[in-house]
Amino acid sequence: MTRIQNTLNGNTSIIFFGIIAFLFLTFTTNTSNAQRPLEDSSSNVLIFKQMSNTYSIDNGTAFIKPFFDTTYVISGSSSSLNNSQYLINSTIINDFISSPTIGYIMQINNDTNLTSNKTVTLPSVPNPFVDIADVTKSVSNNLANALNSAIKSNISEIDVRCHFGNNIQQWTCEVFSLPT
Repeated sequence: MTRIQNTLNGNTSIIFFGIIAFLFLTFTTNTSNAQRPLEDSSSNVLIFKQMSNTYSIDNGTAFIKPFFDTTYVISGSSSSLNNSQYLINSTIINDFISSPTIGYIMQINNDTNLTSNKTVTLPSVPNPFVDIADVTKSVSNNLANALNSAIKSNISEIDVRCHFGNNIQQWTCEVFSLPT
């Protein structure tokens, strides 16, 4: 019996050290793919997000009330914003279209013009909400205009503040210079 226990203890030790060696090699050989902090702070771009919305629960169903907004603030130097335009754009678009409020963005204008006395037969009720392609295009255009303005300013520290609410027509991105 002791011979079997010695054999099992020896095999257990080998297995234990094998697992430790595997874990050590796994965590030490893959560091070339890990993101490392940038050493030059002038090339940093920071993106902050603030989101607010209101929910209403009525008869056991939750609804997003007609108010919500998302604000992104992109901070960095004009050169770092220039070097990171694609990543800034894709990061914000991917984050925004994955938010729970994406399906509640209203189209630009759903009003009908009733100035004439003609009767107009509509084939169906128009969809009041914007599709994801229009959301992506609008976010991209607003960001591009603001980032291009920030890049042209050639200021060392700058903020781009974008506000996206439930009405696509009222979306804005503005550039603010930071005190140095």
